[in-house]
Amino acid sequence: MMIFRNHGLVFQEGGLPEKAKLTYIVRGKKMLVGYKSGSGISCSCCKTVLSPSQFEAHAGWASRRKPYEHIYTSNGMSLHEYAVSLKKKENRTRPVKNNNDVCRVCKKGGDLLLCDTCPRSFHRECAREPSIRRGKWQCKYCQRSLKVKGKSADSLAAGGATGNEPVARRSGMKPVENIVLGACVLCSCHEFSKNGFNNQTVIVCDQCEKEYHIGCLRKHNMADLKKLPKGDWFCRNDCKRINSLLKNLLSLEPETLSDDMLTFWRERLRKNNKSESDSNLDMKFVLLRGKSAARKSKKLLAQTVKIFHEGFDPIIDSTSGRDFIPSMVYGRKIWSQDFAGMLCAMLTIDSKVVTAGTLRVFDEDIAELPIVATRKSNQGKGYFQLLFTCIEKVLSSLKIKNIVLPAADDARSMWTQRFGFEMIAPDQLNELRQSCPAIMTFQGTSLLQKELVKAA
Repeated sequence: MMIFRNHGLVFQEGGLPEKAKLTYIVRGKKMLVGYKSGSGISCSCCKTVLSPSQFEAHAGWASRRKPYEHIYTSNGMSLHEYAVSLKKKENRTRPVKNNNDVCRVCKKGGDLLLCDTCPRSFHRECAREPSIRRGKWQCKYCQRSLKVKGKSADSLAAGGATGNEPVARRSGMKPVENIVLGACVLCSCHEFSKNGFNNQTVIVCDQCEKEYHIGCLRKHNMADLKKLPKGDWFCRNDCKRINSLLKNLLSLEPETLSDDMLTFWRERLRKNNKSESDSNLDMKFVLLRGKSAARKSKKLLAQTVKIFHEGFDPIIDSTSGRDFIPSMVYGRKIWSQDFAGMLCAMLTIDSKVVTAGTLRVFDEDIAELPIVATRKSNQGKGYFQLLFTCIEKVLSSLKIKNIVLPAADDARSMWTQRFGFEMIAPDQLNELRQSCPAIMTFQGTSLLQKELVKAA
């Protein structure tokens, strides 16, 4: 656990703005709301100004004794993470000194290598570093953020890494610790060169997000690149095909749901003794890419973020302190994870989002659906089943073979029984994580898979 003694920065000048909203959250539930008032928190229920510890006790969790880790700002950042970000700004011109006192990989202490760019620490063997040169040292997560990607030598590549280390509190799920490092899919080696263009230069496919050494591409007769290509680069014709078809789909207007689909939906509601009062709903399926969405579509993305925050605690990147949810929806980049390829699939009624999911298509073999949620007032009405039918239709049109998603233990039976998913076998799961490390995973969940198109 990080040794950090600068929590007081939150309530000092230059910290949280006055009257900033603060919420004590436990297992996805909002226990108590207050507002920053001077050096304390003004409780919304009793109007008393309390210290963070008193605020935690007032929320009924005095025994926890971790107020700064469970009190969140309105943008989904815990007070601890907010304090870390303030400290980083204070030390912007100096190396990070507040490194973790346990190894990032094995979680044990001892003789550790301290990254000079981020707070992570490693044993030499866990970092796979047989020798360390004198001077500054960067861990592989930080090195990856300096990789060259596609468009120019000055570009920074996320490379599809799962070194994002989000903290997922999805309805009580345990924090995730993604420690798998990306590698060339042809040689499985992590090493790369960021000095000029050579065989060890890494290039990333702009569709499937797989990484390749320039030399490995040449060795396997996949591409004989003499320099980094301008614009998008695709490792295979299938990736180019999928990318082109997705662009066409994203250019279309929202699709009004067919009468056949709505008739089936209403019939299912009747069988479950439920009804929809309005028989003339203007229900549409919307597919957007947040990064390139038109201004008129931004309000739908904002509604989607709100719906996700209704259902999930913030998913925080431990390095930047930013919430993953808006970044996934808007297609932004956080540290080493780039969500530019993430799509938002939504079901709207009268231009209001009722249910949504983040969707990412990698290649012809796999697509993922990492987060889904329905507006609380619209739950239990079968809207997500309609949305999932639309998503399946899109993926089938692209000839995508499988879709995967992370499911909590208490939701696994719903996905397997109602939507036709199944558990992924351990050997297949290991192979999937090696070939597609960008897939979002959360500790406390199981990756499920559904076959969409039968393999030839």
